[in-house]
Amino acid sequence: MESQTDSSVFPIPGDNNSDYKTLYQELQIKQQFLLSQISHEIRNPVTLINSFLQLFESHHPEIVKDDCWEKVMENMNFLKALLEEFSSFNNSAKLHLQEINLDHIFRETVESVTPLCQDLGISVLYQKETAIPLISADPTKIRQVLLNLLTNAREAIGSQGLIRCSLSCDGENVYLYVKDTGTGIPVGYQKDIFEPFVTHKQGGTGLGLAICKRIVSAHKGHIFFRSAAGEETSFTVILPIT
Repeated sequence: MESQTDSSVFPIPGDNNSDYKTLYQELQIKQQFLLSQISHEIRNPVTLINSFLQLFESHHPEIVKDDCWEKVMENMNFLKALLEEFSSFNNSAKLHLQEINLDHIFRETVESVTPLCQDLGISVLYQKETAIPLISADPTKIRQVLLNLLTNAREAIGSQGLIRCSLSCDGENVYLYVKDTGTGIPVGYQKDIFEPFVTHKQGGTGLGLAICKRIVSAHKGHIFFRSAAGEETSFTVILPIT
């Protein structure tokens, strides 16, 4: 079974109803404010705890041999990473626009992940299929989307496989494709794939694709995927030229 999805981070009931749209926008603003407060309040004590743990380790270096200490530090590192993802999610719709060369950014991002992929027996191919005009976009946020999609593709394959990337333009939009030869996304996981904090991956935060969705939407673009369990998965990002 194949799926094509372009759902919002939260579905909008009655998309043509202005009252629903206004309510949705208000909920988004409140959500962002709440996330910002939570992240800020948690970050300070986490930073202090991490500092004290490092200090304790410097005073008692033998502690690193204890399995429990290793688990403590693993979870601390996960918590720090989660807070970073939290911050990225909260700020994903804030853009710093400038004219960018998408081909250059896509190619550089592919090159940055290629060494790790090669170590796993994964080939990464990139192709610019048409001439690509400069577009107005946030280069850091676009890199974040591409890196997230490439990382997901690598993890979906595990080892021995292929990631195909391509870039094209039809005169109105540019199309960025990332396709992997992994195991596919089970049907039961597909409906909430862009939902924040929903993850079916061990150690995942459930924010990666939600961040991608918010960044692409902030650029007035779209992101969708095609996949089936046991088959290849492809993600497509569409960005308007103007």
